[in-house]
Amino acid sequence: MQNKHYNDRFKDAPWYESSSKENILVIGAGGIGSNALYCLSKTVPANYIITDFDKVEEYNIGTQFFTVNQKGFYKTEAVRDSMMAFGSLANITTLYKPFDNTMLMPITITGLDNMKTRKEVFEAWKTQDNRELLIDGRLSANFYEVYVVQKGQEEEYEKTLFNDDEIEDAPCTFKQTAYMAMMIGARITQILVNYLTNKYQNEDALIVPKMVKEYSEPFYFEVL
Repeated sequence: MQNKHYNDRFKDAPWYESSSKENILVIGAGGIGSNALYCLSKTVPANYIITDFDKVEEYNIGTQFFTVNQKGFYKTEAVRDSMMAFGSLANITTLYKPFDNTMLMPITITGLDNMKTRKEVFEAWKTQDNRELLIDGRLSANFYEVYVVQKGQEEEYEKTLFNDDEIEDAPCTFKQTAYMAMMIGARITQILVNYLTNKYQNEDALIVPKMVKEYSEPFYFEVL
């Protein structure tokens, strides 16, 4: 921690102290992952391992958590540097490669743009005896979905998976917006906080939903 006062407004939160021992894998550092890590790293001081093999392109800067000076950087490197500049309370380790099942952690967060890799992550995660929580973020220009899987809930989540060719691809000029990306990042953080609070207090006092969905224009919001 760079400054012991960064956490003065919430250091007595029920999740805070114990969460520093957690190792959390974040797969994808783009629209979902970069925005989620801003909230995550300033709220839950865990050890984050972030993996993504993409570099920052000019079109990423409009909707993802990158600056104009980070064009050409690996996304994971750019996210780590930005989080430190914004006062991250977390430890961040970066990997510059696609997902493989040697990376898995009991708590895994995905910010992916394709169903193929989602399936690979899920199939690998559900075989881990120490699995706890899988948070799967899905994002478009005007809506987001977050699916949440705790150990024992795998069968229900599996029904939400499909092949990439089963949905029509959105126009490349209307695939993402900054405000929806920030909203899903905050929602992922809220879900993690609730889960960790229940874990450390050893009771299901807070809701950890199986799904959260929000559409922007009609202000439609759904939780299961």
